Amino acid sequence: MPLSSLNPTSMPTWRAMGRDAGLALRSPRAVAARRLFVALAGLAALTACEGESDPTGPNALGREPAINEVVTTAPLNASSNDTLVYFSFTTGGLVQRTADWDLALRRYEVRLASPATGASKTVLGVSLANNQNATTAEVLAFTRASTLPAFDALRDAQVPADDQFVTDRLADSPQAHIVLGGVPVANAAQFWKVRLANGQFAVVRNARIKFTGFVTDTIYLESRLQTGNALGAVQTLAVAPAGVSRAISLNTNSVVTPNGCNWDFQFNPDPRQLAITVNTACNVGTYPGSASPTFAAVTSASDAPQYVSYLSQLVGPIPNSILDTKAPFRYDLTGQQRLHPAFNVYFAKVGTKVWKFQVIDYYSNTGAPGFPTIRYSRVR
Repeated sequence: MPLSSLNPTSMPTWRAMGRDAGLALRSPRAVAARRLFVALAGLAALTACEGESDPTGPNALGREPAINEVVTTAPLNASSNDTLVYFSFTTGGLVQRTADWDLALRRYEVRLASPATGASKTVLGVSLANNQNATTAEVLAFTRASTLPAFDALRDAQVPADDQFVTDRLADSPQAHIVLGGVPVANAAQFWKVRLANGQFAVVRNARIKFTGFVTDTIYLESRLQTGNALGAVQTLAVAPAGVSRAISLNTNSVVTPNGCNWDFQFNPDPRQLAITVNTACNVGTYPGSASPTFAAVTSASDAPQYVSYLSQLVGPIPNSILDTKAPFRYDLTGQQRLHPAFNVYFAKVGTKVWKFQVIDYYSNTGAPGFPTIRYSRVR
């Protein structure tokens, strides 16, 4: 459930906001900032000193499996920090982005084909959440062999009802720039690609938010404006709302009096809101940046699959979070900053066909990170 689905009138205090957000979301954006940044720091350590490789490769079954035939891929090279790779159930391997693909992979991220992820078709999915409540000890004890019987036993009769399937999509989340859990803090790990009111592009994030008592004192927005194909240097704008909504031009990096298309974002400092909205009348749109590359390292703001008329978050049935127990992996269970497969099962509906799959490893045969292995089977 996106944070935007929370009713601001039901959140009279920050404590209530944090409580409700924690109940509503199971993602890094709804947990305390410290936990989020510790996890991200650990992942940065995981990705350090790695080279980039050809994102596509043979690794393919070369045919569509028979019904209920269980197939395990070779480790798939999704090790790039900034490039998604694309997997096809039909071929059992990685394919080009322009081909017919079902899943997009990047390190620990798994996305479904949809317009929101740049695909020309829509794959629907649902999480079985079979290991959502597994303890750390139980997850560590899972092996490929021990989890195979339960996976194989899932047949057509166990496919969830049609109304349980959803796709990856962009959701309106006007408070996604902050982390709720007590006094709000900036969600500086998240940034957005923005189509500006003047047709240019930029990336932006909330780098810091400061409060005096319960009043928003200052919000510090960082942005990088794109000129041609290059993103410029980071520029910072300190916005002191003084109790009223403020309009912001990313093009001029300034607070402006709203007049037609001279603004891009508007920040509402009401403690029940703390919301960022966009200038819909002038075609301003956003797309959430990924965990990698970071705000400082991203190279383009004009390459998003979609730009939607609100502060957006990509949501779907497969959590792209190492903190969500329905996600493919859990992190640092042994203090070694490693990802451990949770062996959660997901169903994917591609037209009239239904597939089940698990991500059962994160490492290559030589121990390199970012090489997920997928176990899958067609059940319908």
